[in-house]
Order: sequence, then structure tokens, then C-alpha cells
Amino acid sequence: MTDNQKFIIKLMVFIGSVSAFIYFLPKLSSIIMLLLLSTIFFTIMDPLVDKLERLNISRGISALIIIVLIFFFLGLGIYFLIPHIDAARIGITERLSGTSLRVQLVEWHEALQNHIPFPLDDELPDKITDIVTDFMQHKLPGYLLEISLGIGSFLSSFFMIVFITFFMLKDERSIKKAIIRIVPNKHFELSLNLLYKIQEQLSSYLQGQFLAAMTVGILSSIGLLTINAVFDAKISYAVVIGVWAGLANLIPYVGPVAGAIPAILIVLFSQPDNMFIAIIAIIAMFMVVQFIDNTLVSPFVVGRSVNMHPLTVFLVLIIGGNLMGLLGMMFAVPMAGIIKVTVSEILINAVKYKN
Repeated sequence: MTDNQKFIIKLMVFIGSVSAFIYFLPKLSSIIMLLLLSTIFFTIMDPLVDKLERLNISRGISALIIIVLIFFFLGLGIYFLIPHIDAARIGITERLSGTSLRVQLVEWHEALQNHIPFPLDDELPDKITDIVTDFMQHKLPGYLLEISLGIGSFLSSFFMIVFITFFMLKDERSIKKAIIRIVPNKHFELSLNLLYKIQEQLSSYLQGQFLAAMTVGILSSIGLLTINAVFDAKISYAVVIGVWAGLANLIPYVGPVAGAIPAILIVLFSQPDNMFIAIIAIIAMFMVVQFIDNTLVSPFVVGRSVNMHPLTVFLVLIIGGNLMGLLGMMFAVPMAGIIKVTVSEILINAVKYKN
């Protein structure tokens, strides 16, 4: 067989493998996502389990302790947040009721008309009221039903992730040995080095991303509380909005935008005396938070871990969103980093093997 024929066969096998992967990816996306999330939680918890194991506590008990502690603090946070979220829900529902909403829309219409040179449609408040009322009465119940049905699926997936994560933590060494056994002896060093680098990069990325999210959450909360104090903006649940902005920032570039929208809506509903100044202050504050995150925090704590250009990160986010939606956007960057490390290590070792 000539070299050209070998090359054509290898090329056909490669194209066929890629095509099969793209074809089956949507069908296997739920399984892939479960394994991916389990791997991410394993990476976060593994250093803590290692520390407990060094205290002569068995690895299984150490993993169980860490998972229980995380459940405890997560439950505690939800316990304190639920009353604020419920109060916000009741307030929004009352403000979106037909009569109350129309009164507010008329007031906004008049205030906006005084600040712009061209006339607005006098029937605009009635049209918006009809649209919102129709949504609340006919479409919202269906969405709520879908959400309630989805909660059961979410909980089952969540417990499967916890189950998988526990055994990944407990049997980490056995799993690594099993993976390495599959690899031929001549690629043993490459496989060991690759596993180490992937885990190291994923760990540093997640730690950096959580630090960036915490920074955005704290800065957003402080900024909203300051705007409340200076402009009397009447932004209810400023800390909750700040926490939401921080959590949303787990998707790069999304956090400040996700925080600004509910803050502006609350100001519009509250209608303080200097409403427009407060809205401008909110937009400016979140722009400053975005700037700090993009120029000071993310490049140092996140960007260095994957070593990607911002444009590459943006394209990776779009691809992740198209393939797996919101979760795909959250984990697109670390997955791209893993692929980059894998390809880089294979190419480097291929050159060494030739030499």
C-alpha cells in the first residue's frame, strides 16, 4: 500500500469519525452533560477530599463529608434567599395586574413624553397592558406548568450527578488506572501527563471563574446599595440582584447585563423622583463592573488558565450555546481548553516520537 493510499484511508477514517461524533452529539448530549457536570464537580471537590484524606480519613468518608457540607451551605443559602425571591414575585405580580400596570405605564408615558421632542402614541399604554395581561392569563400558566414538570427531571439529573461525582471522588485512583490500562505502553507517559494537565487546567479555570463571579457579585451589590443611598433609587433586593449578577457571570460577559435588567425594571416599577438619573447610574455602574471584570479580574484569574483570545472565547460561547443551550455556554470555555491541551500534548509528543 502506497503512502498516498494510507493517507487517504486515514483521512476518510478521520472524516467519518468527526461526522459520526457530530451526528450522535445531540442524541448523547444529556449523557455527555451529566458526565461533564460530574467531572466539573469532581474537579472542584477533589482538592478538599485530598486534604481530608491526609488527615487519615478514608477517601469514601472524606468525599461524603465534602458533599454533605456543600449540600448544607447550598440549602442554607436557598433558605435565606427564598423569602426575598417570593416577596419580589408577589410585588411584581401585583404591579403587573391590569389596572396597576396601566396606571404605571401612563405615568411612564407622560414622563417620557416630557423628555423627548417627538410625540408618542397615546394608545401605547393600553396596547402594552393588553399584551402583558394576555401573557399573564393565557401563556404564563403553561410556562409555569412546563417549569414544574421540568423540576422533576432536574432533580433526577441532579441526584445522578451527585451519585457519579461521589464515586469519581471515592475511586479516583482506580478510574485513572483503568483509563491508563486502555492506553498502549508507548503512550503511557503521554496519557499520564495529559490527565494531570487537563485536571490542573480545569481546576484553575473553575477556581478563577468562581473568583470572578464572586467579584462581580460583591461589586454589583455594593454599587446598587450605593445608588440606593445616593439617588434614593428604591432598588429592592439589591444584594439578591448582585448575587444573581455574580452567578450569571459564570457565563463569561453575561453577569453585569443579567444584573442590570432586573435593577432597571425595579426602578421603573418603583418610580423614584429621579428615575432617569437612577437608571443611567445603574447602567454606568454595571459598565464599570464589566470593565473591571474584563480588564482586571478575568484576564488574570480566568484567561491565563485557558490562554484564549477574547474573540476565541466569544466564538466558543456561541458554539456551546448552539449545541447545548445555557449549560453549553457555561462549560464551552473549559471544554475548549481541554481540547486545546489535548491536541497540544499529542502534537508535542508526536514530534518527540518522530525524533
